[in-house]
Amino acid sequence: MTDTVGILFCGGEGTRMRPLTYYMQKVMMPIGEDQVPILEYVLKHFRKHDIKDIILLVNYKKEQIQGYFGDGEKLGMNLIYVPDKPGLMGTGTALLNAQEYIGERKMIIYYSDIITNVNFSEMVNYHINHGKWATILASKGWKIRVGTAEVDTSNKVKKFVEKPQIPLLVNTGISILDPIVFNYLNEFDSSTSIDLSKDIFPKFVENEQMYAYIPDDVYWEDIGSIERYEKLDSKFITEVMRK
Repeated sequence: MTDTVGILFCGGEGTRMRPLTYYMQKVMMPIGEDQVPILEYVLKHFRKHDIKDIILLVNYKKEQIQGYFGDGEKLGMNLIYVPDKPGLMGTGTALLNAQEYIGERKMIIYYSDIITNVNFSEMVNYHINHGKWATILASKGWKIRVGTAEVDTSNKVKKFVEKPQIPLLVNTGISILDPIVFNYLNEFDSSTSIDLSKDIFPKFVENEQMYAYIPDDVYWEDIGSIERYEKLDSKFITEVMRK
């Protein structure tokens, strides 16, 4: 996929994982049976689908990431680091900052505290075939992480349901964007913080330029909080990501 580049957001302070992230960048937290950084699993998954050009949007504790992965040669990849500009925040702002390195390539947008086994090759083909500007990875069968109570009109509890499955599609945060996104990002004032989900994606929807990719058997996990990190099944993570 020489015309596709991976864009990995790696700059967040990881406030939901404090106090651990006072000392470590969250994407460097060890997971799996081999206890390697989250980001290493992510990068190897991109490489498995022949996406070897990766741009890492970095900020907080970026030295830890660069010191561990370097230029990516050991992984057989090409890694470029683009630090956030001081004072500006937002996913759109960070992406715009990397425009010169992206050029006219399609982008897989990825938040690096997520683990998934999605088939990037199939997702990119789906994106190309429908010919729109954007594709999001949506997941069905999502279960609420807490138990719920069903009540009648008088609020009498009728039954409890433990971690029910919701009948909605969940936006995983993973997407594919065409470079036309920069036309929209450049419309904003240079001192403005831009968010992809709030400021850009609604414009794509208005123009009927966004599709959802909904595979049946995809695994994904947002592990950006202490609670979720502590509940990870190391053996399961390793087995899923090695397939």
